[in-house]
Amino acid sequence: MNCNLCGTPLDDKIYDSGNAKSLTSLCTVHAGRTQVYVCHGCAHVQSVAMDDIDAYYDDSYDILVDSEEEDQIYEVVAGQKVYRTEHQVRVLRDKIALSSGMKILDYGCAKSATMRTLAGLTPGLEVHLFDVSDRYRPFWDKFIPPERGATYETPAAWTGRFDAVTSFFSLEHMAQPQDALRKIAALLKPGGIFYGIVPNVFANTADMIVVDHVNHFTRPSLAYLLRANGFEVQDISDSAHRGALVFVARKLAQPVGIQAPGRDEVQVIAESAHAIADFWQKAGSRVQAFEQTLAADTPVALYGAGFYGTFIASWLKSPQRIRCVIDQNPFLQGHPLHGAPVVAPADLPVDIGVMLVGLNPAHARQVMDDIAAFAGRSLNYFYL
Repeated sequence: MNCNLCGTPLDDKIYDSGNAKSLTSLCTVHAGRTQVYVCHGCAHVQSVAMDDIDAYYDDSYDILVDSEEEDQIYEVVAGQKVYRTEHQVRVLRDKIALSSGMKILDYGCAKSATMRTLAGLTPGLEVHLFDVSDRYRPFWDKFIPPERGATYETPAAWTGRFDAVTSFFSLEHMAQPQDALRKIAALLKPGGIFYGIVPNVFANTADMIVVDHVNHFTRPSLAYLLRANGFEVQDISDSAHRGALVFVARKLAQPVGIQAPGRDEVQVIAESAHAIADFWQKAGSRVQAFEQTLAADTPVALYGAGFYGTFIASWLKSPQRIRCVIDQNPFLQGHPLHGAPVVAPADLPVDIGVMLVGLNPAHARQVMDDIAAFAGRSLNYFYL
């Protein structure tokens, strides 16, 4: 297998799930193995693509489709929930000057709640949408005319049409990112802006073992991809969106030469990637070791209805011991997950004394400390 970005043969395998279950970004179990490599040419981290990956996104990838309003919590500040769409709109408006008459395309958009919100805040903004599935068209029809949406292939008439193209958490899914970038460049006017967000595997380490995330971008590998397709990199921020890289790039009238990152930089990236892979290679065993300290009939609560929580649940020898799943997202509360109801923190049963914390280890302890409903409770916490 060669690197998706620079073509270097990949021979440094850093993670292999073996016969263990793999998990998708939608927190579903996938029967295939998760195998991850690091590229010593451009510092990219790359997974082996799922079989029939195009069909998976066309037929099976349903993200936030239960309602028009459904969203994910980005963070909780002083008890107030900030949703991901709200934060993404705020960052985009900080990074790009938008105005009436601008033509903007959301590439790989799903239901595109971000563009729906943005269109309401910027009168006259001409929003277009593209995705590799028809399943989101009912959401699009509520805020754009049909001719501004396209699926599977972009219309020839869209070539050179757009002032800006956006990509929100889609490039990591693409088995052929070079092909996608060439198409995006062709859709932009000279001087047009390509704006996007991708997971940052060094800040959100679970990204490494998400089986449908083919690409785990690093700052140097993302810059390499952009420059290789005729873009001038204006900004790559690892602080504008927690756990992600936010980039702004401008289409050049004439492509310039590209240069791979230096050997020392690549080595630092590779060592960090190996450390993350080692953490996940052992994480399942840590879950089971903790479970063995509990009596057979001890009930537990699982905090977190996302990927980290699903990872813990998938490794339990007795997942039926999960009495409830705690999550602050009201869109999830009241629904079953892992065979138990999702409830708010304040609804944690009084007889539960063990909490399995399914959150990013980088900030899991702080999140637990900030939950007022747990204050004064004598809870035995397990952290990944």
